[in-house]
Amino acid sequence: MRLTAFSDIALRVLLLMAGLPDGTRLSTQRIAEGVGAPYHHVAKTVARLRGMGLLRSQRGRAGGVVLTDEGRAASVGQVLRVLEADTAIVECEADETACPLNHGCRLRSALAGAREAFYRELDAVRIADLVNPRQVGPIAVELGLRPPGIREGPVHHEGSVSS
Repeated sequence: MRLTAFSDIALRVLLLMAGLPDGTRLSTQRIAEGVGAPYHHVAKTVARLRGMGLLRSQRGRAGGVVLTDEGRAASVGQVLRVLEADTAIVECEADETACPLNHGCRLRSALAGAREAFYRELDAVRIADLVNPRQVGPIAVELGLRPPGIREGPVHHEGSVSS
């Protein structure tokens, strides 16, 4: 099953946010930079994830987007069921007149069952389970943040000398 670009970006946003220390706030622009997607696509995605209760945002100088506890605990299957709800696997799902074989068609129900099996498999996978500090760490540093798992104190980069 192929996911929409919207769902792909949404999962990337959730993984990035889940990989950062709890309570880390990022602007939508910085999230876009972190997930390698256009700002406008990420802005729409953040709005949708906020509407689902997975992200929270606050405007202003101390504002930004933060992952909620619900977002960290959400299953990938649950997220995709909502985001992919309007996506047809085959054309006839969206438009019954698209296929002359639609009367008594068993293919649609077989594909719907396969889609649900796909989601069920992902129900056991939580967003927080997918976090890999080695994956998120370099992005955090690129965004000027402390890498996950590093305690307070100066950040040392390769080749730098601390006194």
